[in-house]
Amino acid sequence: MLIEFSLNNYLSFKDPVTLSMIGSTPVKEHEEVENSNIIFDNIKNKFLKSAVIYGANGSGKSNLIAAMLFVKNFVLNSSKESQVDEEIKVISYLLNELNNEKPCSFEIVFLIDEIRYRYGFEVDKKIVHAEWLFSTSKQPLSKEKKLFIREFQNISVNRTEFKEGKGVELRTRENTLFLSAVAQWNNDNASISSVIIKWFRYKLNFVSGLDDNTIPYTIYKFQNDPIFRNRVISFFNLINIGFDNIIIDEVDLSKIELSKLSKDTFNELNATKNVTIETVHKKFSSNGDLVGTTNLPFNLQSEGTKKLFGLIGPLFDTIDNDIILVIDELDARFHPLLTMELIKLFHSKINSKSQLIFTSHDTNLLRKDIFRRDQIWFTEKNNEGATDLYSLIEYKVNQALSVRNDASFGKDYLLGKYGAIPYFGDIAKFLNDFINEQEQVEA
Repeated sequence: MLIEFSLNNYLSFKDPVTLSMIGSTPVKEHEEVENSNIIFDNIKNKFLKSAVIYGANGSGKSNLIAAMLFVKNFVLNSSKESQVDEEIKVISYLLNELNNEKPCSFEIVFLIDEIRYRYGFEVDKKIVHAEWLFSTSKQPLSKEKKLFIREFQNISVNRTEFKEGKGVELRTRENTLFLSAVAQWNNDNASISSVIIKWFRYKLNFVSGLDDNTIPYTIYKFQNDPIFRNRVISFFNLINIGFDNIIIDEVDLSKIELSKLSKDTFNELNATKNVTIETVHKKFSSNGDLVGTTNLPFNLQSEGTKKLFGLIGPLFDTIDNDIILVIDELDARFHPLLTMELIKLFHSKINSKSQLIFTSHDTNLLRKDIFRRDQIWFTEKNNEGATDLYSLIEYKVNQALSVRNDASFGKDYLLGKYGAIPYFGDIAKFLNDFINEQEQVEA
């Protein structure tokens, strides 16, 4: 489970910001969704099942997700031999001279089997400047323990709590994370480093809402999991998508690593070949009488239907396996009511511990019966082009008053009361100048 993600000096983020999945103190309008939208840990701490991020185009929403994805990829790949001479793929905030000289900083707090870990690092394009890992045990009121702290190549390891790190200090390159190196040199799958690496690999997943690269994953699940197949058909029938069944021919699995299919990231499944998908539709006579069914190629379906089919595999897998799913532009190509139903599915009782984080422009979702205030986040750029990140629960109207309990979130957002909307210049003047230019050309 994800608790917090923080970053500083990365892409459009000049100053430190934190996305928090910690449930805040209840406010009046939270009562309707208090039980459905909350996950409780073993000591009754509250965490959010989802978070939605709004903001104008270019405000930094996608950069936040890019930062999370960078952390995952760097943790998984920095210790590989192929990375020996490669630069670290980070880009600091480029619109300020001082920031150009500073490292990028990231920290992530998460739960694994009720143990809380706080892990972070600072890097530039060449080296790791700092790295740290702390843990808090399952017991109530337990104190945070240092597992290791790193300053450049000076690595201090807690020899009692993090025995696996002993001796790996000298094997860790300047451009490699110590956590990754420890996991690589350690053969114990139950060790702390191995458990954390597996969390990053299998429990933190990313999907783009603008492409269909998850379709191979859904195809495999559809073909090999009867329960999943029935669930998909039932869901499509429930939302009246226009067909009664889906037929998929045999999938060529010769190039797919079967051991990874149920666990690994979705974009590793593109080796699926020679597969055709057909949808089964009712067929009618000229009098409108039902005479049977006919199969149509899947590529005749709308782009939204194709996206939904691809997304449904990762979505159901997330709910079944307590995964954190991060989606950029979830609502792209979807009708607002469909997006709403997908979120309600995620907030339902069938989801006990999984989390959904996504960006959106769909203001129809800004409703008290769907989201708590602490689930609604905004990105906004200041006059220096730097992104700020804040939630509705902490927003102050006119820097003084909290958002009213009876406020209409969607309406007030579009009116600019919460910021994070595009600000346009004088459109009328632009149109007038445009017309004048045309007239001058024609003359």
